[in-house]
Amino acid sequence: MEKWYENEISRGILKEKYYHKGENSPEQFMDRVSSIFDEKLAPRVRNYLANADFCPAGRALYAAGAKGKFKVSLSNCYILPSPEDNLESIFRANGEIARIFSYGGGIGINISNLRPKGSVVSNVARTSTGAVSFMKIFNVTGEVISQNGRRGAMMVGLNCDHPDIYEFLHIKQNEEKLSSMNISILFTDEFMEAVRDDKEYTLKFHVESTGEDITKVIRARDFFREYCETQWDWGDPGALFSDRLNQYHLLAGYPEYKIEITNPCGEFGGNAYNACNLGSINLYNMIDDKFGGHPSFNEERFKQLVYDGIIALDEIVEYGYETQPLEENRKCIDDWRSLGLGLFGVADALIAMKLTYGSPEADAFIEKVMRIMFLTALRSSCDRAKEKGTFGHYSWEKTRKSPLMDLVKEEAPELYEDIHANGLRNGTLLAVAPTGTISLLMGSYSGGCEPLYKISYERSSHKMEEVHGSFRVYAKSIKDLLTYHNLPLSLSDEEIRNRFPWV
Repeated sequence: MEKWYENEISRGILKEKYYHKGENSPEQFMDRVSSIFDEKLAPRVRNYLANADFCPAGRALYAAGAKGKFKVSLSNCYILPSPEDNLESIFRANGEIARIFSYGGGIGINISNLRPKGSVVSNVARTSTGAVSFMKIFNVTGEVISQNGRRGAMMVGLNCDHPDIYEFLHIKQNEEKLSSMNISILFTDEFMEAVRDDKEYTLKFHVESTGEDITKVIRARDFFREYCETQWDWGDPGALFSDRLNQYHLLAGYPEYKIEITNPCGEFGGNAYNACNLGSINLYNMIDDKFGGHPSFNEERFKQLVYDGIIALDEIVEYGYETQPLEENRKCIDDWRSLGLGLFGVADALIAMKLTYGSPEADAFIEKVMRIMFLTALRSSCDRAKEKGTFGHYSWEKTRKSPLMDLVKEEAPELYEDIHANGLRNGTLLAVAPTGTISLLMGSYSGGCEPLYKISYERSSHKMEEVHGSFRVYAKSIKDLLTYHNLPLSLSDEEIRNRFPWV
């Protein structure tokens, strides 16, 4: 079997994105990345990398071993506090964006504290240009600050009750490219209930400095229909359901941990100055007897990977502590030690199991996988807390209030009591990222938890001259499936689906 690092595409990605000066082989790359872990874990991580079982996210792959060479963060993306409604706070946020971009991170920021367009201001302008206008400044910062040949990435959010919400909804349609940004509307339960019941909904904003109150009444259902049509046509804005974000996570019982926005890809919602420290497990590699008569999930092997993955990410957080862009980021590590262990190759795993993506059987399988993953991650973090101590703000009384702990108490009472006695090393544990580059690097696996949108596709790159800017990529599971049945890779999508209806 061909190793992932023998693949021309993977070698091209390594060369253009992850090699340090003087590196010219995958072996050197894997040695460098695994060298940052302790002597017990390092050989296991090295083996996981070689077998494409587990891979830290791109920032960690590039920044591992960089100390003394150049400044770069091992964290992927950062959450910034919502700027206050004044120019000093807005441009302080812009400075922090620039700083984080210069270290290789992306950012998420909510602009809902900024007054609406047309509201009174106490300066020569007389009226405000609105919250949305400042997105252009942030976007330019993302375009100007280079990140090893790529633009900075950011997520900008606006709450659904902000009077500028219509302008925000259509900003990308109105010739505003905002190439560095994903944007999302934060919908509340109250708004969605108004959509369901076809009721009026009030947009509102109180300008603290002038005392002005701005309100506008809309039909919630009409706006949401317009939102859905815009999202379908443009792919933006996305939707974040803010009440769900804050009510259903491991730190839901901590009132000081408020989620106002996510990172650019949406997998990590954190409090101000937190960061996503990501790594992913290849679920496809956890399937035995792929495409055979009795494909099965190797639960024990998966548990070991999850257990080690949590330790690896915690060590990455420790290694990268000094190279955080801001002092506030280091304090956030002290307080929460957030991790985001995820998956890639999910769609490939379902094909190997002969399960149709989105079917009840596939959903039940993934639910089982995620339940095992969550409980094992808790076990690993609890065991590490016994050795290294808990995250700074840890409180059993607050932790037990999370609805997720009800699941733990029911399904793993011994673990529940162990957490009660010893605490947790990490405030957050899981985040399923899109894994766009690392899933391709590791051998053209499906990204994150997404389906296979196409069995094969053309991929282009401005950086990979050796593949002439455009190349064909076959989904890993499809290539293996055809090879398993001695079928040519030239079969059309229709022919493949006729032979294998679960694809």
